[in-house]
Amino acid sequence: MNKWFLRLSIALMTFVLSVAVTGAFRFLFGAGPMDVIAVQAPRSFSDFSGDEAQIMAVYGEYGAAQTRHDREFFERVEAENFVLFVGGERLNRDQDIAWMERQPSDTVYDVRVHRVRVFGNSAVSRGLMLVTYGDGSTSEWPFIDIWVKRNGVWQIQTTTSSD
Repeated sequence: MNKWFLRLSIALMTFVLSVAVTGAFRFLFGAGPMDVIAVQAPRSFSDFSGDEAQIMAVYGEYGAAQTRHDREFFERVEAENFVLFVGGERLNRDQDIAWMERQPSDTVYDVRVHRVRVFGNSAVSRGLMLVTYGDGSTSEWPFIDIWVKRNGVWQIQTTTSSD
């Protein structure tokens, strides 16, 4: 029992001595508590409502832009290294836009977003693209988009869809 008491006493004295030396060092060399660097607290991980609103605003224009084959919209919204995975194919942004421009002008697109989750400068969304063809037939294309925020602007990095 004496060995444990001796070890515990030495550990306690070492701790007290280290606290005293640290305090003396800070007092003598000016590294007091006021010299601590202030760190700005990050915003809450649950408060991304502004980012979600920006992404939803893009989706609000998306269907109409695809219906009118708006190249400028997609060059702005899709990242330069955008990739579309659809039906076993992999298309880059230029290929995706070229495909869109070849579609019949009487095809109407409507986007329904089910969920947007923001994680800092990236986000994931999922939903359905509702397609109405000129003959009145319809189809639904479920999608998952990966978004990135660069220079304060949200862009789609990757879309995975099935038609």
